[in-house]
Amino acid sequence: MARWLEYESRETYLHRKIHPLAKMAILLSILIVSGFWWDPRYLIGLASPLVVLIYVSKIPLTWFRVVLLAMVTAAYPVTLAALGQTDPGIYKVLDPQWATTPLLVYDFPIAGRLGITPGGMLWMAAVEIRTMLMASYMFVFIYTTSMAQVTDTLLALKVPNPIVFVIAIVYRLIPDLSRVVENILSAQRLRGWKLAHWNPLKMIQRAVPLMNPLMRRVAIMVEQITLATQVRGFGAGRPTPTQDIHLKGVDYVIIALGVVLLVFALVGMFAWKLGQI
Repeated sequence: MARWLEYESRETYLHRKIHPLAKMAILLSILIVSGFWWDPRYLIGLASPLVVLIYVSKIPLTWFRVVLLAMVTAAYPVTLAALGQTDPGIYKVLDPQWATTPLLVYDFPIAGRLGITPGGMLWMAAVEIRTMLMASYMFVFIYTTSMAQVTDTLLALKVPNPIVFVIAIVYRLIPDLSRVVENILSAQRLRGWKLAHWNPLKMIQRAVPLMNPLMRRVAIMVEQITLATQVRGFGAGRPTPTQDIHLKGVDYVIIALGVVLLVFALVGMFAWKLGQI
């Protein structure tokens, strides 16, 4: 079974039937559009196909615990930012009077008017949904697309070699670090080590047996990566992709959908303020 953020070879439709370029195109369009839209209703529309993709790709649901943790962790700063959405001038689509209706608002001496408003709640919901969208679509892409497929596609598209190399390294770094951390945790637990404690200072002290070997291992990994780049002659010449791009009908349809979605979002946003609040 694949680790978190690691490709796993499976016989699913997304793994075998969809070209990496098509997946890249639709992923890029969704990420760009979700960054432009602020109306939660539009963002939920982007989330609808996600359920189907997660089911088809057979991605482990345990991956999404990180998404939930990120949303919970970001809730506090996002809520603080939402408290400042009380200026009627920032709302272009919603009725400013309704959006800034004070549900629980107070005028502070320096910070000004802060509090809970309908517009602020919509803004907060949009930020949380966007976090879930971007992370989840990236998870599906990483789980169904191998590093070799990504690098071959980028090289075939004439992407500069240094950029391709950096992407390839990042693609492998997190799963490798995950293995290192798990090995260190297992070794320390066998020695009777525990991190959990009611005292935060004690937890920091107990983290030392974890951090010391982890930092040493990271230094070794960096040295190994540097040596590997030198052995492979990185920078000495342009590598040749092992496969050319051969798209099928379904790939063209997916790419066209991504382009249409992006154009629709951009034109709608500037012409009719679609997706805005």
